[in-house]
Amino acid sequence: MEETADGGVAAPPPDAPVHRDTLAAIVERWWEDHFPGSPVAQVTSAWNHAFAAKEELKRRLKGVL
Repeated sequence: MEETADGGVAAPPPDAPVHRDTLAAIVERWWEDHFPGSPVAQVTSAWNHAFAAKEELKRRLKGVL
């Protein structure tokens, strides 16, 4: 990836391979950005449900690529 004019990181080229580990890392980073400290985190059953859904998403993404 390369930096954009505004200092951000540009998206990879469309023909770049997407690796399973990269997708899992993206899911994990998204999770860490949105769920700890959220209202979901305050209710154990809601947290467990959301966490299980995140893990299922990672499993499904592995199966696709």
